[in-house]
Amino acid sequence: MRFSLFVLLLAATLVPSDAFAQRRQGAKEEEPLKLPPDPRLVEIHREFVSKAEKLGDEYARKKDWEKARVAFTEILKLVPNYKPAVEKMKVINGELSNANRKVVTVEARDGWQDTGIDVVEGSPIGFRAEGEWIFVHIGDPNGFEIPREMRNYKLGSLIGVVAKSAVPDKDTVPFSIGAQRQMNAPQTGRLLLKMHDIFNDDNRGSIRVEISGNF
Repeated sequence: MRFSLFVLLLAATLVPSDAFAQRRQGAKEEEPLKLPPDPRLVEIHREFVSKAEKLGDEYARKKDWEKARVAFTEILKLVPNYKPAVEKMKVINGELSNANRKVVTVEARDGWQDTGIDVVEGSPIGFRAEGEWIFVHIGDPNGFEIPREMRNYKLGSLIGVVAKSAVPDKDTVPFSIGAQRQMNAPQTGRLLLKMHDIFNDDNRGSIRVEISGNF
């Protein structure tokens, strides 16, 4: 039975620890499912997981990968180490990562640049950048002190942000990309890219960025 593991783990709490250890001897050690002590709550968990897994499988058969991802994400919120959901999420994320591809050009001299891509929070997205651009700093003998808010990312590197519009507000947190990165979208919104610099006007060149994901 698909969810017999729920019952087994609940029963295991009633077995002396040494007997349970003997039963597990020789088997590969796995982290047990984290379940509430109340049997009635366990039954509610079991019912939800059963229905959500069937729904997720249905969406997957229809290749509606985003809805399948949401279904299995909800299962993992309730039971984070439920192995069938973990394994299915790997497949789903693989499908979503390659669902669409788009190549954009990012200019070194411009600020935040709209990729024309809308992403959904939690959905996988990949980046692969190539090319060269020139990061320019003109200073004097006193040198240049990097502002504290600029120290989170390498100057001259490719960074991104997911914003509500083409102009991110001051509370929106960028993320580092560099030459290549695979990640989950931090929030739902429009994907913007730029070179990390205080003033971009004097920089030169551009790079090509291939973006993959479900968009």
